[in-house]
Amino acid sequence: MEVLTTRRRFTAKALLLATGAVHRHLNVPGESRLSGRGVSYCSTCDGPLFKGKKAIIVGGGNSAVTEALNLHHIGVDVTLIHRRNTLRAQEHLVQSLYADNIPVIFDTEVKEIRGKAKVREVVLFNTLTRKTEVMPVDGVFVAIGYDPAVELAKKIGVELTPEGYIKHDERHRTSIPGIYTAGDVEGGYKQIVTAAGQGSEAAIAIFEDLTNPYWKRKAAVDG
Repeated sequence: MEVLTTRRRFTAKALLLATGAVHRHLNVPGESRLSGRGVSYCSTCDGPLFKGKKAIIVGGGNSAVTEALNLHHIGVDVTLIHRRNTLRAQEHLVQSLYADNIPVIFDTEVKEIRGKAKVREVVLFNTLTRKTEVMPVDGVFVAIGYDPAVELAKKIGVELTPEGYIKHDERHRTSIPGIYTAGDVEGGYKQIVTAAGQGSEAAIAIFEDLTNPYWKRKAAVDG
């Protein structure tokens, strides 16, 4: 196969797509400016920095509830903010949330994140009452999903999952023989250590498949 980049053309026997995924953003004033200074997209990475402090989680799915539970268990005073009136997370996660008495504010959107050197407060808008209030916080954790970088995969015809990630088998093979995938673009836990492990697995699969191509074995059986 040939791979054309902005610099040159490459000839390859296999291609590994590890294009990743990006966090969805609130796109509100203050979010970008205060990113890394109170605004975070990973409680596992930054949660310990907020022990004994007040933070909000924005979202209502599995990731948001899981991150709220994680922050609570490491000693963060956390509140969940959700723009709808019900949570989309799995029931056992929701039950754990309420069992730990983690406050949830429904029908509410974050309209602005304020602070000079770091986050100091957020502006919340209730979509039912149409009222705005200011909440003092030290941290804002955004957990509203990911957008996988699959533009290249789409261009070459690789099959995607219903959620928009690259579809693959247990050996990281995609729907096109010779093209593999690894990391956040596959979905999953979105952790560096996980992505690195998947990359190693994919590299081993590529080596073994180039030595004994599975697509040739399949063609021989089908024939």
